[in-house]
Amino acid sequence: MIKKKLKKIINFFGFDIKRINNEIKNISFDEILQRRLSNNPIIFDVGANRGQSIERFSKLFSSFTIHSFEPIAEEFDRLKKKFGNIDNIYLNNFALGEKEERKEFYVSAKSDTSSFNKINLGTNWLKKRSKQYNTSEKKFIKPAIVNIKTLDNYCKKNNIDKIDILKIDTQGYEDKVLEGSLKFIKKNKIGIVITEIILDDVYDKYFSFSDLEKFLVPYNFRMVGIDLINNNIFSGLIFSADLMYFNKKHHNI
Repeated sequence: MIKKKLKKIINFFGFDIKRINNEIKNISFDEILQRRLSNNPIIFDVGANRGQSIERFSKLFSSFTIHSFEPIAEEFDRLKKKFGNIDNIYLNNFALGEKEERKEFYVSAKSDTSSFNKINLGTNWLKKRSKQYNTSEKKFIKPAIVNIKTLDNYCKKNNIDKIDILKIDTQGYEDKVLEGSLKFIKKNKIGIVITEIILDDVYDKYFSFSDLEKFLVPYNFRMVGIDLINNNIFSGLIFSADLMYFNKKHHNI
């Protein structure tokens, strides 16, 4: 009786009690990276925003090289002030995609949700976010023209011969980033890919796994990890995940 009452109280606050299965062990992506990589990895941070991933990787590795890509001018200025004088961090004020061009980019009030894809009006997500930022749904987004380059051309220009970690967080532009990286991918010059997949209707484009894996699985990549935000499209504001892929020619899997 006491257990049932206790469980009801815990459920009321949004938590649950479950028996631990000793055969199930959850380790984070960061733990996997630390176990699999030695110091001084070459990291591409595509969709840098305010440097969250730079801070993350600097805690994981005592030495590293990071090439960071952020198309929003205001956020890029923040990156320069914070990381501009640090050796081995290379900041780039452009996006990566499938071809080199200038393109309309939708800058959100919540800048880390900015995208080349339009945000759908009328979603619960946008209603909540626009209220949080004290603006209307239509004013939540402001278009800007930004530059796009390809990973393949960037690496050729800067004499980069390998990438240990390619992290992509571009709000539905991940497939285009991979498409512009195919020369490097096909030559097995990328060891690990960590990418977001958006499965909900926040943007006017959503993914299936095949949209990403067609650029990875045929070229020796295997998915080794998934970190879900919600497990279905019918509950919560967001249904997305971070995926981790290992190149089998770089890692023994």
